[in-house]
Amino acid sequence: MKLLEALNDYLLEIKVVENRANNTFKSYQRDLKVYIAFLQAKGIQEMESITLGDIEDFLMFYLDSHAPSSANRMLSSIHGFHEFTSANHPHIKNPAFSVRGVKKKNHLPTYCTQMEIQKLFDSFDQSDQSIYEKTILEVLYTCGLRVSELCDLKTVQIRLQERILKVQGKGDKERIVPIASSCIEQMKLYQNIIRSQWIRKNTPYFFINRYGRRLTRQYVHLLIKRKVEECHLDPRISAHSLRHSFATHLLEGDADLRVVQELLGHTDIQTTQIYTHIQNERLTKAYDQYFNFLGESKEE
Repeated sequence: MKLLEALNDYLLEIKVVENRANNTFKSYQRDLKVYIAFLQAKGIQEMESITLGDIEDFLMFYLDSHAPSSANRMLSSIHGFHEFTSANHPHIKNPAFSVRGVKKKNHLPTYCTQMEIQKLFDSFDQSDQSIYEKTILEVLYTCGLRVSELCDLKTVQIRLQERILKVQGKGDKERIVPIASSCIEQMKLYQNIIRSQWIRKNTPYFFINRYGRRLTRQYVHLLIKRKVEECHLDPRISAHSLRHSFATHLLEGDADLRVVQELLGHTDIQTTQIYTHIQNERLTKAYDQYFNFLGESKEE
């Protein structure tokens, strides 16, 4: 069976039969095209020719330029692809059956301090472009959104009077996120001064560019890179860093881990566990303060 034939069959399955979310479908499609291109470069054209060694070679190649978490997502796509193909074509063995995921490093991703966040926001002036870009970053940070969620945000999901966003997250799961007072004022400024000028047609999206088109992920990533350089911040800071900063600052302000899980849209609490060191530090500090009297000497 040809590689591309098998790929098309699988993509049709997850798109039409399983009715996966559009972002999920695109993620599988993107991953598997990279995988198939690697196999073709090795001269492999048939599903029957793929071996365990080929998959391991691909993962080693992929890890050269990607994080373990990305490699595990890729492996999940590969597992699903081969399982489907083998189930529908029993004569084709599943070479990915025994391939295990890559062990992740358990560390907190790069995040900003509160002073760095303030420096970032203070760097904007009152020009139209600055109002636009500052609103993008304020909503991204103060609501803890993924870039895809920010770009997909529609005006009907925004309830400024109620101070909430209805966010459509991964797997089309909806969550309610509060909006900070300062962010509400910034959003109103953008909506009344900028969006009203730039809108060209009745678009449902909240963030649009000066041509009336929806905000793109690429623009957000390039914006953050430019502002990080301009403010002389850690060059590793990314859009995802702002989301991690949101979670970190909430926990430093005594928010509960379960609340942060809900606000981030994490299905599994284990995904949020990377932040437990903050709670542990807070607990240790409180413990030391409470029992500090034990080390005090009594006055005669």
